Amino acid sequence: VVEAILTNENKTQEVRLSLTFQDLNGAAPAVDGAEVYVEVEQVIYSFLPDPEQPGRYLSENPFAVVGGHDYTLHINWEGTEYTAVSRLSEVFPIPQPTFVAVGNTGRLRLGEFIPAFSPFEQAMYRIDIDWSQLDTAELTRARIYQYTFSSIDMSQLVLPPRELVEFPKGSTVVIRKFGLNDDFAEYLRAKAIETDWSGAFFYSVSDNLPTNIPHDGLGFFSTCAVLTDSLIAQ
Repeated sequence: VVEAILTNENKTQEVRLSLTFQDLNGAAPAVDGAEVYVEVEQVIYSFLPDPEQPGRYLSENPFAVVGGHDYTLHINWEGTEYTAVSRLSEVFPIPQPTFVAVGNTGRLRLGEFIPAFSPFEQAMYRIDIDWSQLDTAELTRARIYQYTFSSIDMSQLVLPPRELVEFPKGSTVVIRKFGLNDDFAEYLRAKAIETDWSGAFFYSVSDNLPTNIPHDGLGFFSTCAVLTDSLIAQ
């Protein structure tokens, strides 16, 4: 299973490799000993194993993905070469974040500022909320994923009940928006149908998740343009 999102940020990029497993409560076995590198316009970016996290491979040097070029991921493992190609996506500005007060508790929830549908873009939002500086409770952080797709699945219209994240005023909120290519968006939609939306009344039965990894590989390799916004929730 390949988990690889390279971005246009100049940083140490990351690739995660694991094996499939049957135990729903277990951890995915890590893939060790793989040769991993990314190639673009005859330039090679090598990835080295992270000694602290098996299955995690980090670029030997920081780099940023540049638009207009095909990036090819190469993975050599146990005599088989896996390759996948991606071109940098486009990303639109982050909408103005909003928050909703929870009665008179002094706590907030995220407002509905992220559209589920847009004919002009597809995007993934990763929202990290941290109130550890305000509270000594055991749970003081949360991470939320939301998506914008170019078409609506019926299961998005009637979502299953889920716990809403509440946090105190003054919490730090970091929003990262990933622009999605069409093929990566289709992968994330299928993954959401099988996980986040699977309890909805209108349940869409998907086929196996799409992938751009050959030789019966799973997961996805994508290059995404990213925007980041940080603010204090009020």
